[in-house]
Amino acid sequence: MQQLFWRFFLVFWATLLIAIVMVRLTFIGVGDTQLQRPTVAPPLHAQLNLLGPPPSMRNPAHRPKPTFWRWPLLHLMLLLTASLVFSWLLARYIALPIRQLKQALADLASNSWQTQLAPSLTLRRDEFGSLSRNFNQMAAKAAEAIASQRRLLHDVSHELRSPLARMQILTGLAQQPNTAAPLLLQKIEQEVIKLDALVAQILTFSQLDNGSFQAEHIDINLTELVVSVCEDAQLEANDSSKLLALQLTPVAEVKGDPSLLYSAIENVIRNAIKYTPVNTSVSVHLQQYGRQVMLTVSDQGAGIAAQHLPKLFTPFFRAQSTHTGIGLGLSIAKRAVEACNGNIIAGNIMQDGAIKGFNVVISLPIDSSKVQLN
Repeated sequence: MQQLFWRFFLVFWATLLIAIVMVRLTFIGVGDTQLQRPTVAPPLHAQLNLLGPPPSMRNPAHRPKPTFWRWPLLHLMLLLTASLVFSWLLARYIALPIRQLKQALADLASNSWQTQLAPSLTLRRDEFGSLSRNFNQMAAKAAEAIASQRRLLHDVSHELRSPLARMQILTGLAQQPNTAAPLLLQKIEQEVIKLDALVAQILTFSQLDNGSFQAEHIDINLTELVVSVCEDAQLEANDSSKLLALQLTPVAEVKGDPSLLYSAIENVIRNAIKYTPVNTSVSVHLQQYGRQVMLTVSDQGAGIAAQHLPKLFTPFFRAQSTHTGIGLGLSIAKRAVEACNGNIIAGNIMQDGAIKGFNVVISLPIDSSKVQLN
């Protein structure tokens, strides 16, 4: 970085020196030109003054010396000093932020993902300030992505370890004599189903996230799809002493991918059943507003803290660590709905300043002309 500093410095200083020399030569040339002008006969009143100025004035030795501040050499030295100082300051002004950016990039390369540039650089109102702010945002997102990957490895390992450990215990019990082998095999099958669902969830998110999923574009009867999801979710709700209330109104068909929409709606409804308290209900309301079909899923749980709301659709984020799961349900739902040109929002249900529940709203256009993966 010192080489760049001195390059800027020498270029700017050389430019100023050339400008000073050119100005100086210009004035000297003008003086010489004036000396070489042809003489013109003086007017009559000037010709009468034949004696001219007194000898004391014609002799340069008798002329008064100019003051110190009017010496040409002093002016030249001041110009040279000013050019030197301003060139150094300008080169430092440009090279210093580049040096800081270089160090920050080197820190990122050494896996120091918490690197952030100082406010003295990010508060600048020039291109370097904008670049520094963008760098801090990039570094923060990279740090969040690395943390998500680490959290994914931890959560997936935990989620896989638990059913595998239970299967190992059940297998050992099944090998013992005088045991209820059919019941143990049934429990082993349940654990296998959980493992298969977990792996399928991770694969679905991966395909949606990298755009490798080939979405269909067909007409979908959303009413039938919601009813099918609720029939499967009703069993889970009954097992946990919760109620699933379905409210349907006639709606038009939408275009999209049935498997994606099924996965999105299933994740939202299952999350609502998971977080609503015992002996409470989850409301599923399907209705049409103009050219939009809206599905609203509401529960009566404790809601989400305000600081966690912007991260709800972030992969592997879990607002409540006491519940099982790896935090992919809402992330999959968001990508699946957006793949069908729809939108999904979530927020707390507020009443008299208190949280009374949580709801998720999925809206899909009726006249969608194409399906895109984001």
